[in-house]
Amino acid sequence: MRYALVLLLLLLSPAPAKADIGGFTLTAHAAPVSVLLHTDLIPVPAEPQGEVHLSYTQTELGSGPIGRSVASSLWPGAAVGTGLPQLLGFAYPVQANAAHPGGPADESKPGMKAAAGAAKAESYAGAKQEVPFLLTADGLSSSSVSSAGASEARSTAVTSAQTISLLAGLVVLSGVKFESVAVSDGSKGSGTSTFSIAEFTVLGQKFPVKAPDAPPDGLLKALEPLGVTLTWPTAATKLEGTAATSSSRGLTLTVDVLALRTRLGLGGILDGVLAPLLPKELVPLLNPLRKMVVVVGDTEAVANASASTSSTPPDAPAPVVPVLPPATDTPPPALGSPPAAGVTPPSKPVTPVASARTGPRSLLDFPGVPALLVLTGLGVAAAGAFGMKSFGTFLLGGAPCPSGHPTGVPDLRNG
Repeated sequence: MRYALVLLLLLLSPAPAKADIGGFTLTAHAAPVSVLLHTDLIPVPAEPQGEVHLSYTQTELGSGPIGRSVASSLWPGAAVGTGLPQLLGFAYPVQANAAHPGGPADESKPGMKAAAGAAKAESYAGAKQEVPFLLTADGLSSSSVSSAGASEARSTAVTSAQTISLLAGLVVLSGVKFESVAVSDGSKGSGTSTFSIAEFTVLGQKFPVKAPDAPPDGLLKALEPLGVTLTWPTAATKLEGTAATSSSRGLTLTVDVLALRTRLGLGGILDGVLAPLLPKELVPLLNPLRKMVVVVGDTEAVANASASTSSTPPDAPAPVVPVLPPATDTPPPALGSPPAAGVTPPSKPVTPVASARTGPRSLLDFPGVPALLVLTGLGVAAAGAFGMKSFGTFLLGGAPCPSGHPTGVPDLRNG
């Protein structure tokens, strides 16, 4: 009986109301596969010298409102993707863009779609990707969405792939999915980040993934002959006040290209047979890459919002509106006249209230002081003055001077 009563009270208690959000900042980006190239052919002091992100999506949404979304099936990074108009005068062509309020509101290209509005920005990219001898991906897709409602702001980034084949099929991944979600309701932040990989295949040997937090047994050892090192993905959510950042750093495969070609028996052919036949200036082209890093699955979602503020302080009393009698065209009855028909007279006589605006006051009407007290004070002051004058005359000049000079206090003003 006691538990039933507690359950009934919980069901009847009202749910806590969520406060409306005011300002907000949302970002999301997703890339199912990223390839980072390290080469000595490009004289760039930064590492890596080249990068490309397959089926890349990104969204931004902020109070204002301002929205932007980008989708690209082959994204070369922000330096090239957004810097070409400043460098060469034209935009990078392999992308779909949308912006609010400047526009366009949406744009679609083969395998790419982007849309942006006042309350939502979203982008999608998905197509079969193939880089000869390096990578082939089927069912590759990503989506990024940032949206703001009345009670919460949310960012979501998702990537997935059916199969990803690396190094002409030497390494194959299947059943890949990464997802990051960040939410803020103006009072606190929350989020989740997850990933899953179904299976690895190395040199035809399959390694099913049974635990999501560690690679399968024997996988690292199988990758060693290929000169490939593996870093297992991580997923985390960071909360700071009203902000939430959820991210998943994808599976990283680092390929030592020079070691790989030696173990595959290509070093002798390239260096011993082809190099002597080429001019000295073209020999470095036989070894274009020093290292290649493949990142499978990379998502990040950020949400931060603040609660809206009301113009009226919460503790201020509500203004009292006086209730006025309904206006009628009938003049009020004169005092002493009989009541009109259909109107019930009051049970007690109503005492008329004196008007706050009175006639002119007299000189003796001091607010809060009786007139008799004022007159008494003036009389005492006059008697005291007369007494002081008589006392001074008695001390200084009461008797006449035998020589005939004037008595009393001399007039010091006549020197």
